[in-house]
Amino acid sequence: MLLLTLVTALVNLVVLGAIPFGGYFLVQKWRRKRTVKDIFERAGLRLGEPRYLRHALLFALLTVATLLLWQPPVEVLGGEGSAQSGFYGLDLASAIPAALIYGCVTTGFTEELLFRGLIAGSFARKLSFAWANTVQATIFLLPHLMILVVMPEVWEILPLVFAGALVLGWIRIRSGSILGPWLIHSAANVTTSLYVAVSSSP
Repeated sequence: MLLLTLVTALVNLVVLGAIPFGGYFLVQKWRRKRTVKDIFERAGLRLGEPRYLRHALLFALLTVATLLLWQPPVEVLGGEGSAQSGFYGLDLASAIPAALIYGCVTTGFTEELLFRGLIAGSFARKLSFAWANTVQATIFLLPHLMILVVMPEVWEILPLVFAGALVLGWIRIRSGSILGPWLIHSAANVTTSLYVAVSSSP
């Protein structure tokens, strides 16, 4: 499981992280003549405004608490075709490192760099806050619609994905950083993965 998780993380880092950011970097550097520091800041790769990091920490804790109190059916979360299916029945010692890699790198960092760092950041410089945030959340929702093909019974999770993307976009645009959204996204995915592992263990 750990080896597969590492390979998947590496693939995602390249496909969702390095390739889009590399293209963005080249355009900004050679066509727009921006400095490396400016390019990284525009992509949200900076500390950002501290008060929004505090907001992000609060949202991350609320997300973890909600998942633990809600206790959704583990058969649905860890069912075949779900993102957490690999954690179903996994012992905790194996699940913890795999969940950290999956939640923080495979999905957390790569998706935040692409969707909030590049996409939300670009729209925020061209549109009003409301439009920029709505558009980036809609774009984030689109690939998640594939859930309906594999697991149509969990359609009700899609409004939560959209609402979550709005919160992540708000923090990214207001703070100027993907650090806060990365924290929230990682907390949600690590918690869900560990919840599936613990709840499905014999």
